[in-house]
Amino acid sequence: MMVTDTAVPRPRSSLPGPQGLPLLGAKMHLLQLYLHPFVRLRELYTTYGDIVVLTRNNPMLVFAFGPQHNFSLLSNPDLFYASSEKSFEKVPRGTAFTHILRNNLQHLDGEPHQRQRHLMMPAFHERQIVNYHRDIVEQTQSLLDSWGIGRELDLAREMQRLTQNVVDKTLFGLADDEKVARLRAQIHKLTKVMALGAGLPIDFPGLPYRQALQLAQKFATEMRELIEQKRGQAEATDMLTVLSQSHDEVGEKLTDDQVIGQVFAFYTTAYQTIANALTWTNFLLMQHPHILANLLAELDEKLHGAPPTSAQLSQLPLLEGVIKEGLRLFPPAIIGKRIAMSTCELGGYELAAGTTIVYSEFLTHRLPELYTEPNRFRPERWLTLEPSPYEYLPFSAGQHRCIAAPFAMQELKIVLAIMLQRYRLALRPNLKLSVDFTMRAKPGMPVRIFAQDRQFKRTPVRGPILDMLEGI
Repeated sequence: MMVTDTAVPRPRSSLPGPQGLPLLGAKMHLLQLYLHPFVRLRELYTTYGDIVVLTRNNPMLVFAFGPQHNFSLLSNPDLFYASSEKSFEKVPRGTAFTHILRNNLQHLDGEPHQRQRHLMMPAFHERQIVNYHRDIVEQTQSLLDSWGIGRELDLAREMQRLTQNVVDKTLFGLADDEKVARLRAQIHKLTKVMALGAGLPIDFPGLPYRQALQLAQKFATEMRELIEQKRGQAEATDMLTVLSQSHDEVGEKLTDDQVIGQVFAFYTTAYQTIANALTWTNFLLMQHPHILANLLAELDEKLHGAPPTSAQLSQLPLLEGVIKEGLRLFPPAIIGKRIAMSTCELGGYELAAGTTIVYSEFLTHRLPELYTEPNRFRPERWLTLEPSPYEYLPFSAGQHRCIAAPFAMQELKIVLAIMLQRYRLALRPNLKLSVDFTMRAKPGMPVRIFAQDRQFKRTPVRGPILDMLEGI
């Protein structure tokens, strides 16, 4: 817990925030936060400070901003849970859908979280991450081969296509394209109805819950067959094989249901977050030609036009700085949440059990006391800057830090190194650009493809993106 100099916590009724909000008013605030998250987060912080209550009804909704509160929330997993049984209490147990919902590291707490994370670690160990290197290179080169000089493409869509292909290959390790396509389709269909099905679990024809039950069962059946095959493949190095065969010191393994749930969770988060990071990092480089020129010089000196080897990935400091700075300005998630499991104190205020507390990676990364010129793209800062895990948390922090963070960093480095050496991208001029709640570029990222001729120049943009960045 954060230490304060307040001997007796102030009552929750004294928490700063919009006063006297009726239920409808609170919902309007939440809607505005969803529609204009970056503006509203800054408004809450500048108006009320680092602790803000948005809804005072039971349970309360509190926002806690800054690294001290990040530390309190993320370093105390016994007090602040990532999820709650209430999240799933409406959903009947014992179905494939329930197993997929519950077996997700981001939704697990306590001993179940520790146990499953421990058993999953071999799939994301440094030695194993190296095994995914060749697949990432091959999938990147294959996608770039499909581009044509002079064409205009939506970079956001292309990066999503690439990261899906990478996940398909590194996760499943299958040569059967038809089977991979079928698994991908099942995952995407289930994703579309999952939230509605969990929110209204009525088993009636045509309703989302019935669809979710059917899709989950179909996916689970096919996955069980695949897991059985993987457990007999001693030489395979794909992620599913490692998860299927992993065991602890006493021989305990992940169950099939746990493997299926964790595979689903990894698939649905990994490809989109990495695609977003690639899209925004490319955008930032296009808007800063001098940094792009310096980065290409580093790549030329070390790689000479070739894909980076695993050893070379640690020898490209500017590339690493560019990626870290991109993740600082456009983190995979703008907010996270924790739930107080008992009455507690935060920032000198008493909070009731059941209070939902929201922290913000985005706001933390834009604090001027942590980052000089926080709204500027300055990759060189990472040559000397060493923030704490609670000051820089693109992959969260504490026990729930994203287990796939090393995988994501490797993929980002490989893809950018290959792409930048081969092509120069030019943004469509005067594009009206914004960012949605999931960190996707809206309405996309239309770019024209050129051979890498080093004719770098910044293209003017307009729209809400200008309120988020300086120097573009």
